[in-house]
Amino acid sequence: MQVNMGGLLELLRRREEEGRPLRVALVGAGRFGTTVAAQLGQMRGVRLSVVCDLNARNARGAAVAARGSEDAVVTAKTEGAVADAVRADRTVLVESIGLAVSAPVEVVVEATGHEAVAVRTACGAIEHRKHVVMVTVEADALLGAALARRARKAGVVYTLADGDQPAATKRLVDWARALGYRVVAAGRGTLMYPFDPQGRPEEAFARYGFDEDLVRRRHFNAQMYNSFRDGSKAQIEMCALANSAGLVPDVPGMHEPAAAIPDLPRLFRPRSEGGILEREGVVELANAIADDGKTELPNNIAKGIWCVITSDQPLLNEDLWFYDLPASEDRRYAALWRQYHLCGVETPMSILEAGLLGCATAAPLERPLADVVAIAKRDLHAGTRLDGSGGSTVRGQIRRIEESLQQQWLPLGMAHGVTLTQPIAAGEPIPLAAVDLDPGSPLIPLRAEHEALALGGSPAGAASR
Repeated sequence: MQVNMGGLLELLRRREEEGRPLRVALVGAGRFGTTVAAQLGQMRGVRLSVVCDLNARNARGAAVAARGSEDAVVTAKTEGAVADAVRADRTVLVESIGLAVSAPVEVVVEATGHEAVAVRTACGAIEHRKHVVMVTVEADALLGAALARRARKAGVVYTLADGDQPAATKRLVDWARALGYRVVAAGRGTLMYPFDPQGRPEEAFARYGFDEDLVRRRHFNAQMYNSFRDGSKAQIEMCALANSAGLVPDVPGMHEPAAAIPDLPRLFRPRSEGGILEREGVVELANAIADDGKTELPNNIAKGIWCVITSDQPLLNEDLWFYDLPASEDRRYAALWRQYHLCGVETPMSILEAGLLGCATAAPLERPLADVVAIAKRDLHAGTRLDGSGGSTVRGQIRRIEESLQQQWLPLGMAHGVTLTQPIAAGEPIPLAAVDLDPGSPLIPLRAEHEALALGGSPAGAASR
């Protein structure tokens, strides 16, 4: 579940002593990006060299969080000026993605939360032979297999970000599989009330009890936090986990039962064994809210991650129970779990793995297995302009990608800024034919590549549906 920390520490020590720290560019200086910046700032052997954000105040705040003061922070508007500042060990503020990805850095962190911007950033970084740490999981769920394929062809790493649930959970999965265990189910916790799926962005901060000072200081985004509330983010993250770990959703949207930590191995096992699953090898969610829709379960895993495993060796199954892992009553299934995830704080681990070891924490497999489709939050009339994940009009629901493609549904990642041409009833998936996509969108060619990979074909010459 951990990387070789001793080896990484030695590499970082050498980098620092030799005066050639692992240099990083950050695109997107919101709440997540600023935490990444602050974390990099207290590490040796690695340096935040470039920050790109259209909000100059946010960009400067992230740079100061990394450097401790404004003394080492400068602004540049040309490639030459950026390169000179980076080599002088300054942190450079830029407004252009092109300047960020062409800078003399080794790793680019994409943390904007906007699919189209994330694609521009990732593709630009790959073209300049830079490793990519993708925080914008919405883009990964939409077309991550295509980005990962392009990165492999360029000889660089594309990876999801440690600290966020998909990559953190993938570490549990990899640990189990390396030791020969079968992964029955893997996922994250949620805190989902019955009224949450219809939530609106303007209600999100009150729902979480955030005060205005916290929202302002930490650059919280109302629509992003509403995507946590309405469940879209959990669906997106489990899609990313599915596509990196070779797992699938058991049912559309997953079961998401009320489950505390001791319930994990009891519920997330095959139905034939007393659980709720039709098969092994699935992504799932454990809701911290009880079946009454009101009570928060004690000993829940709302902010944590988990993985239910089993073995054909009874002795090993008994050992997992013996060492106090939560286990089913027959001791055949046990749960690995962690009651927290540390967004931004742990992300530098993915930066180090990519930049120093040349490996990904979690990257999409060549053939994606899951997709996230747009579901109408309420009755929508023709002419409604969709506002994407966390908005007021749609929410996300995970499906097997072959079903999504066969039914011609609109991916959630493409349901922003497009207008409906027909009415859609609440709770229904939105057909791709019900919107007119912008043919100039940078998402379309990458999505076509992603779909071709899902269907087992060559991305070359793939066309959008």
